[in-house]
Amino acid sequence: MKAVVKGVGDAMIASPNVAQSQSGPSLLGTWRLVSYEARDSEGRVHYPLGENVSGLLVYDGGGNMSAHVTRNDRPLFAAKDPARGTDAELRAAFEDYGSYFGTYTIDQARQTVTHQVRGAWYPNWIGHDQVRHFKFDGSRLLLSTPPLIWDGQSFEYILTWERIS
Repeated sequence: MKAVVKGVGDAMIASPNVAQSQSGPSLLGTWRLVSYEARDSEGRVHYPLGENVSGLLVYDGGGNMSAHVTRNDRPLFAAKDPARGTDAELRAAFEDYGSYFGTYTIDQARQTVTHQVRGAWYPNWIGHDQVRHFKFDGSRLLLSTPPLIWDGQSFEYILTWERIS
């Protein structure tokens, strides 16, 4: 479902807002991607990168973050030189991967984390905020976007992460 892929981030500053509540779970740490879904306005579930995905999400105590998501069955380039990929290979590599890094702040009252994007595979995100709702389920972290319009259709992106450290 390539049509849903581009909405991934519309699906990763040292600040006093980084501190976590002592009584509840913390975003701090390293997380591995368990699932990546897009739900349309009728509740149907789509898998923008397929069902076989991987990724890494890191929040550190200094307010820095980094997020990476990819499909696991990405095709290899025919050439051994990444600068010699065909247009189709380059497009597939772009569509099947997403990442960004920057800083973050937390709003506990709203249960949101705001990623202030400093660098990204999609350059239009640089300098802009990506707001995610967060919820904990045991050792798992669910991050979701507000409804986003992609190709005329509304989607909510939900990424489920499992703590690894």
